[in-house]
Amino acid sequence: MRVDGAVNGNKRDASDCLPSDGLVLLGQPPLLEPEMAFNPFRSDRQSLHGHAYELLKTIVMLPVFLVRVLLMVVCLLLGYSFTKLALVAAKDVLKKPFPRWRRQLFWPVRLLARLLLFCLGFQWISIKGRPVSRDQAPILICNHVTFADPVFIFYQHLPVIVTAQENLSLPIVGAILRAMQVISVNRVVQDSRRIAAGEIKRRARCNDWASLMIFPEATTTNGKALVAFKAGAFAPGYPVQPMVVRYPHVHLDPAWVAQGASTPYLLFRLMTQFHNFMEVEYLPVIEPIYKEQCFPRAFAERVRLSMAKALNVMVTEHAYEDVALILEATKSGYHSECVVLEFGKFERFFRLTIKESKHYLLKFCSYDTKKKGRVTFEDFQSWMELPNCPALQQAFLLFDRPVQGHFNFRQYALGLAFVSKHDRFKEAMEALYRFCDKDEDGLLGREETEDSLNFLIPSITTEQVNRVWQKIESKHANFASKMEFLSFLEHHPEYLIVFLFARPNLVLISKGEKEMKYVNGNGKLINDL
Repeated sequence: MRVDGAVNGNKRDASDCLPSDGLVLLGQPPLLEPEMAFNPFRSDRQSLHGHAYELLKTIVMLPVFLVRVLLMVVCLLLGYSFTKLALVAAKDVLKKPFPRWRRQLFWPVRLLARLLLFCLGFQWISIKGRPVSRDQAPILICNHVTFADPVFIFYQHLPVIVTAQENLSLPIVGAILRAMQVISVNRVVQDSRRIAAGEIKRRARCNDWASLMIFPEATTTNGKALVAFKAGAFAPGYPVQPMVVRYPHVHLDPAWVAQGASTPYLLFRLMTQFHNFMEVEYLPVIEPIYKEQCFPRAFAERVRLSMAKALNVMVTEHAYEDVALILEATKSGYHSECVVLEFGKFERFFRLTIKESKHYLLKFCSYDTKKKGRVTFEDFQSWMELPNCPALQQAFLLFDRPVQGHFNFRQYALGLAFVSKHDRFKEAMEALYRFCDKDEDGLLGREETEDSLNFLIPSITTEQVNRVWQKIESKHANFASKMEFLSFLEHHPEYLIVFLFARPNLVLISKGEKEMKYVNGNGKLINDL
């Protein structure tokens, strides 16, 4: 079935197809491109398939690969041993700064880190510019492309770094990270990020600590863009020195990204190259102005733009949360290519959280049972279990913007966030509950629900009413509490959208009023952003 407005393959904006009452009632979400032309979490030039030269070179380099693997294992074991020796009798490793003499004990480990880079094919590294002293800039900022970045930084600076909490549990590497007195952070927990920001400020203020090294993107990219910076590194309001890392390549892209090669395969490919190129450039120190000290995001954006200019790359609003969605999709066996949102825009427009976006993803997967990466009207109707009616078509078109006859995850998340995050969303839910609760006894009976649904959608069948009732997940067979009904609408805003399109004058001026009226005289529910 093709929804009205997508006739003869002509694409039109959804606003051309939505009735005027529906538009007045719901407004329109911000118009984002349905498909993104660029994905910073996808790498290229990593496969051997179809590359005869690379295949031949890999075969020739196999003996060298074996030598490099052996040398790498020796480096890791020696590094672990020297780290343990350097930490003998050390207490509160993650809380108190090391004295200068103890930091000198890590020089053998740092040299082994450079040898590790040699094993990965980085025989020489081009360095431009110079790092400044801690007094001038206590925080170093760097883009993050692959696992070679932190190894070089460890060798060059032995700084305090901010790292993902899960990295501390890695064998051998976890012990070395603890020796760097890292600040660990759970990237998806807001409180953990807040605590880490406070720890960054505390250590930046005290010169007894080593310089701080932070990857503000909080994830790796393919090096062709700088994604959204987290504000933690900039919240203290201290000067920072940006440094940028480039990996010029022809045959092998070394990017370690969510939609790239696996870690073992990428290591294998790096170690079967004659040489891998790495360029490091230290940029001038950037000091925050007074306004940026009050608004760290503004400072972060200025630093990001200066780094992007040095790298000659674009800036996007992708974020670590996009990577979290990719990993969630992969775990569920879904297309990871289809779930990238450019999360920074959603966070800015709707204050969307990663927990909410994962909930949206699970719901979208339940629509897209065939895993096509898009949802047609038939898929939408099948999941909603409602009859094909104008209200359902209008609800579908709220997601399908511009009209193509289907919507993807990005369009779905946009429409759902626009409605469920609006400040009048709860008012609309309350209005629907009052509309259904005819006898105003605080309980929604099954018969009341059926009468209300028949009024809103005259073509609905008894079987479809029963299926909607089952989704309310009431503890009782014949009635649902107000909390259960509102929870149903909160988890499935699509139903509220359908019912509001079916009855544009549903929202009442006052809670106790039963007479159906238009809000502000014109039926307006949701204002434009």
